[in-house]
Amino acid sequence: MPISENDFQDDACSGVAEQTFQDLDQIQNQIEAFLQETLPLCMKYLPGFADGTIKKKGEKELAVSLCKRLKAFGDDKSVLFTFFNEDPDINKKSRTDDMSVIPSVGMACLKVGPYYYDCEDQLYIIEAKRLPPPPSRAGQDDRSREYVISDWEHCSYLKKSRTGGIERFKEGLHGGAFARSAMVAFVQQGTPDGWLEKVNSWIDELVGKTIPTHKACWGKDDLLRPLSGSAKAGLSEFQSKHFRPPGRGHISLRHYWLLLN
Repeated sequence: MPISENDFQDDACSGVAEQTFQDLDQIQNQIEAFLQETLPLCMKYLPGFADGTIKKKGEKELAVSLCKRLKAFGDDKSVLFTFFNEDPDINKKSRTDDMSVIPSVGMACLKVGPYYYDCEDQLYIIEAKRLPPPPSRAGQDDRSREYVISDWEHCSYLKKSRTGGIERFKEGLHGGAFARSAMVAFVQQGTPDGWLEKVNSWIDELVGKTIPTHKACWGKDDLLRPLSGSAKAGLSEFQSKHFRPPGRGHISLRHYWLLLN
């Protein structure tokens, strides 16, 4: 966990990076600008891009490769953050985040507002999903809408899982320590416009719906909205805002959709 100014001691790390940030928002702005600029550059390096088999690649293979490329581009540009794959979540170590963004200042600390972050402290997290979602196998939960919600066919079940992409953030299971995070979608079929319409229709069906395992209520605020002025070749960007369970505030999600078909 980040160390507060009151608790920070000089021997807590090998020094403090020269550049500091006023608050977490300031460095998260830089992270999001980096993602907007760099994600399109990563696409041609993803497995199967050159021979067209990328349309059939799995989420984990694509996410791991993307994380490595983002790290490499970050190293080339000497940014003060880097990317780490399958990082245990801050609030519950038994859960892992597909990608986390952490300081890249060696054994030194990065000062962000009144806190000092070292190489293990998360600054931002990213969840990865495929569009369309992979088909469900025998014995698996329904995955047809997993960008938004898991096990759609069993929403009324008292033990329904909460492993959908947006669902995890909304329920505070991912990114619970942050007010901002991101999702990356690997669009392997269809178009971003078509998927935006479909994803928002799934959210619309959740508005006013009672789901026993959910602690947060769905509303129109959960809908994805296009981000103006963000057009990049092969990349579509959207924004959404999600109210979490009572007392947990809200989280804003930036959605980066990579067109791979």
